[in-house]
Amino acid sequence: MAREETKQRTRAALVDAGIALFGEQGLDGPSLDAICERAGFTRGAFYVHFHDRDEFLEAVMERLGAQFLDAVLADPSAESSAKPGTGLARTMARFVGAVAAGEYPLMREGGIRPHQLLDACARSPAIRAKYVALAEESVSRLARVVKGDQKAGTLRDDVDARSVATLLLAAIIGAQTMNELRMKLDLARTGASLLKLLAPKR
Repeated sequence: MAREETKQRTRAALVDAGIALFGEQGLDGPSLDAICERAGFTRGAFYVHFHDRDEFLEAVMERLGAQFLDAVLADPSAESSAKPGTGLARTMARFVGAVAAGEYPLMREGGIRPHQLLDACARSPAIRAKYVALAEESVSRLARVVKGDQKAGTLRDDVDARSVATLLLAAIIGAQTMNELRMKLDLARTGASLLKLLAPKR
C-alpha cells in the first residue's frame, strides 16, 4: 500500500472515531486518547494529521456536513424520477426522517449539543468559519430547491428564493435549540405548515 494511501486511511479512521465518540458523548466528552484508542492509533499518529483538537473538529465537521448535505439537500436536477415542483417537500421529508433516525448530528439523543458547537465557534475562528461555510452551502442548496419549485409553480414566486432558504435554515437552527431545551416539536407538522405558507396564492 502506498504511503500516501496509508496516511489517508489513518486520517479517515481518526475522523470516523471522532464522529462515533462525539455522537455518543457530545463534543466535550471524549478525550484525544479515547479517540485515538477507538481508531486504533496513538497520539503521535493523531498529531501527524492534526495540529490540535480544533483542527480535528474541523475535519469531523467537514465530513459530517458533506454527508448530511448530500443526503438531505441533494441537487434537485439529479432526481430525474421525482415529480417536478416537489423538491422542498422531499427535502423536508428527508430532514424529518434523518432526525427521527438519529442521523442529524445536532438533534441526536446524547450526541453533539448545539451549544457545544457554538462554544467551539466562539473560541476558534477556524471552527466558526467552517460552520458558516456549511451554513452558506445549505442556504445555496436550499435556494436552488426553492427556485425549482417556484419555476414549477408549487411555491409562490413573489418572494426571493435565497431569502426563503435563509429563513428555512434559521428555522432548522431554531428547531435545534428547541430540541436542546426539550421543547415539544412536531417537525413534520411544522414543515407542512411552512409549505402551506409558501404555497402560491389562489
